[in-house]
Amino acid sequence: MTPPGMLEGLRVLDLSRIIAGPCCAMLLGDLGADVVKLERPGRGDDLRGLRGASGMSAIFAAVNRNKRGIAVDLRRPEGARLAFELARGADVVIENFIPGGADELGIGYNAVRAVNPSVVYASISGFGTSGPYARRPGYNSIAMGMSGAMAITGMPGHPPTRPGGSIADLAASFLAFGAVNAALVRRFRTGEGQHLDVNLLAAMLAMLPDPVANYFDSGVRPGREGNRNPYLTPAEAFRTADGYLTVVITGPEQWGRFCEGLGDSELVSHPKFATNPDRLAHHADFKARVEARLATAPTADWVKRFESVSVAAGPIYEFDEVFADAARARPRRRAASRGPAPLLGEHTREVLRELGLPDAETTGPAEAGAVQLRSDG
Repeated sequence: MTPPGMLEGLRVLDLSRIIAGPCCAMLLGDLGADVVKLERPGRGDDLRGLRGASGMSAIFAAVNRNKRGIAVDLRRPEGARLAFELARGADVVIENFIPGGADELGIGYNAVRAVNPSVVYASISGFGTSGPYARRPGYNSIAMGMSGAMAITGMPGHPPTRPGGSIADLAASFLAFGAVNAALVRRFRTGEGQHLDVNLLAAMLAMLPDPVANYFDSGVRPGREGNRNPYLTPAEAFRTADGYLTVVITGPEQWGRFCEGLGDSELVSHPKFATNPDRLAHHADFKARVEARLATAPTADWVKRFESVSVAAGPIYEFDEVFADAARARPRRRAASRGPAPLLGEHTREVLRELGLPDAETTGPAEAGAVQLRSDG
């Protein structure tokens, strides 16, 4: 029997779309919260049709599990009223309208707080709810560009490079998830709700504490260093006989073990490489010597050799190789999934019944175009 989730009994109204807000709501659902995702009729969340999918793209399914789905047209007064009634009974509301958009619909924080003072209300936007950029649309790539993440990503001499994945979206999602749970703890102690203002740009900057700290400490603008740490070596990617390997040492006591694993005993006390400053000063020569040795065996062998001397090392996989590795067993351990991502409007009838609307009244908003009901919903 599956044990109850840590957030079981809490109701979350998910008014968000794309990745940051929906992923935050999904994480709350993973912990047992009852998450109701509201989408526009007909088209739904923009991610539904990504890459030509017919209503259920892979990425939409990946960030919307453990939710019930309803389709409500917020542009119609009856639809906005239904959303407001759902917010009235919610413990958590998550929205990512352009700042001011929820207020214009009558479902902003102040309106909801007036009838639900204990609500935890999370607004997730590109640049925050105030300031000169507040009304700008913000997306993952824009936040990565404006945060400086792209400026420090890529090979030396190459243009700024977008890191793979939706890092800014997920940074905001995880930040909002933690803040929501902290606000819920405060609510349980005091009975007071909270308005949380989370934005992609600030969340992305929070992912860069070391380059930010180093920049303000030195005043030197960081450049693109490729696959190496500019302050420490070996702490980078090296080519092997059949691929690439990342090796990291973090202190002088690990240097001898690295040389032992590499099988190059003369390297330990070599005058050009004996200390980290030496290796940084002669980095090109150091890397060439290491890679000449690594070229004699495949990556898997080197991982075992470094592991045997307690030096951190790992292969650099092509993406399809990630899921064939034995290490996948640990990432697969997660909260039990109670259900897949909902079809558009799948639970509209069910959720509106919970608002006390019998079928005769439920079909009224549907006929007026305010909601979309599925025949199997």
